[in-house]
Amino acid sequence: MGLKFLDIKKLDLENKVENEYFTKILDTSDEWIKTRTGISSRYFTKMSVAEMAVELAKKLDFDRENIKLVLVASFTSERILPSLAGFINEKLNLNKDCLSADINMACTGFVGAMVLAERFLRDGECALLIAAEKISSVLDFNDRTTAVLFGDGCAGAVVQKNNKLWVSDEKTYGNENALAMEKGNFVEMQGKEVYRFAVDKVPRSIEALFEKLKIEKKDIDYIFAHQANKRILEQVSQKLSLGMDKFKVNVNEYGNTSAASVPILLSENKECLKDGDKLIFSAFGAGLSICSVLMEW
Repeated sequence: MGLKFLDIKKLDLENKVENEYFTKILDTSDEWIKTRTGISSRYFTKMSVAEMAVELAKKLDFDRENIKLVLVASFTSERILPSLAGFINEKLNLNKDCLSADINMACTGFVGAMVLAERFLRDGECALLIAAEKISSVLDFNDRTTAVLFGDGCAGAVVQKNNKLWVSDEKTYGNENALAMEKGNFVEMQGKEVYRFAVDKVPRSIEALFEKLKIEKKDIDYIFAHQANKRILEQVSQKLSLGMDKFKVNVNEYGNTSAASVPILLSENKECLKDGDKLIFSAFGAGLSICSVLMEW
């Protein structure tokens, strides 16, 4: 059991927004944002979520006949019907013998898609996993507690079922208000509650992976965690007694891109990975949910 990444790419978006943009419209400063979040910039786009997802899918290299699953993770899609995954299937003329579905786990979405793909696929079969978020379309730019945190993003991967090392941990704790958005409204977040949840539950989820496999922490090569806030990553690192050198980080440039966070991070660091590396993926989001995976590259 396990997954092999055959290809992983991100979409380069056109509009980089530095912290100074927010200092002109909100009671905030570049120093305030950096100190509390580690974020210096993020990207906003004029593209729709569907346009991003299709463009990204076209960039990926894969054998159409071997794609048995298409999963798209997003909470910001403009589309209600058809699914983004079904839209991609049509636009790329994929194999019709293929399950195509969207999932909405917010920031947990891509790692959740990895878990679903690993359990669904048979040996040698492939899946197309895409995360696409246009969070700028659901932000209240008068609310500094959310406006400065998020960015748009899109990335995806082609994965194949294999028999390498793999173990996962999935948890849903439930909380309808900590991170929420109703149709037609802006995203709302209780920042302190989400922060406390992340620094408590994410280390526990990762520890559960070690316990299941009886692997020592020193054997882990890299950790690809959801890029929500640099302070959260530092707290998780401290609680796990793992140095920050194990954690790949790009929240400073992209902000929180929700489901797109982990695949963007992976796409930017794939060149440093070698066959046999032991990796941890972990993401947390609305729900409140966590998915963590320990796998061999």
